[in-house]
Amino acid sequence: MSLKKLCLLAAVAVLFCVYAVGQLLHVLFALLRNPRKVMKRTARDIPPACLLDPALGSHEYVTANGLKFHCVCAGDTSKPLMLLLHGFPEFWFSWRHQLKAFCKDYHVVAVDMRGYGDTDHPVGSSEYSFNHLTTDIVELIPALGHSSCVLVGHDWGGVVSWRVTQRYPELVDRHIVLNCPHGRVFKKFLENSWTQLRRSWFIFLFQIPRLPEALISLQDYQFLEQLFTSHTSGVKNRDQFPAEVVEAYKYTFSRPGGLTGPINYYRAMFSSPKDSLPREKWTISVPTLIIWGDDDHVLQREMADCHDTICSDLTVKHIPNCSHWVQQDVPDLCNQHMTDFLSTKSVSM
Repeated sequence: MSLKKLCLLAAVAVLFCVYAVGQLLHVLFALLRNPRKVMKRTARDIPPACLLDPALGSHEYVTANGLKFHCVCAGDTSKPLMLLLHGFPEFWFSWRHQLKAFCKDYHVVAVDMRGYGDTDHPVGSSEYSFNHLTTDIVELIPALGHSSCVLVGHDWGGVVSWRVTQRYPELVDRHIVLNCPHGRVFKKFLENSWTQLRRSWFIFLFQIPRLPEALISLQDYQFLEQLFTSHTSGVKNRDQFPAEVVEAYKYTFSRPGGLTGPINYYRAMFSSPKDSLPREKWTISVPTLIIWGDDDHVLQREMADCHDTICSDLTVKHIPNCSHWVQQDVPDLCNQHMTDFLSTKSVSM
């Protein structure tokens, strides 16, 4: 192992310890000050009305790769498929604006990915490897009655959409990825940028069993509320995240096992089997649009502009003063970029 990699590993270990100890001390002091508030949990037995809004589409269940997937579907099934893959900690509802915006021209499907929401939650971090996540989508496309799709991914959904597009280009007519770099770009930044390494500290915290789930659930899942609405990490357009939307997230992730599956994506990152690609698949030929909210608290904006050697047909759109939660923060502008990109390309049925 090179000296550079040894130094990187040492820096990661130190950084992780500092942040982990800081988080634990914060929780300890909060418990000492007001234990009742820290341990508070609200019983959530009935989903918020926004999750049942018929204008968003119909709730359906589709079997693929041995799992039952919960999907919200809008539009005519005879039209081209637009498949929407969410990130962490999100679920199908993060695409509520796109379900409405594109249902006239597409069969739009927002899926709860493996381990999320009403989709099956396989047990064990090994069930969340890159290969499993990729195969889920490869089998889901024909299970939805289509031979290909417009594939749209955000955050972890983008991780999966990059892999599907690169390995199975025949399944993807057009690729749209929001605030998620290709794996090679992320690895390069993680190894060479202290800023990105510092922002990625939570990945290492998530390797610990049970502790991340406990921390996120404290103070009635205040972590989720702060993540989406705080000045540091939240949406810039606060009108897009009213109390009912926050409650929808708390309802979903407070259900039994609601956090373990999503966090297992991170736990499986370093143990996923190596998947070498043949040289002919190194370059992605599928037309790809990258939409990037520039005020992302997790990922550096410079990542968006480092894909020229990966994609042969690439469009990049930066959105200033926009958070990581781009399709929820500025849905109209995000949808316009998607529409412009798709209108210049013919999409197969």
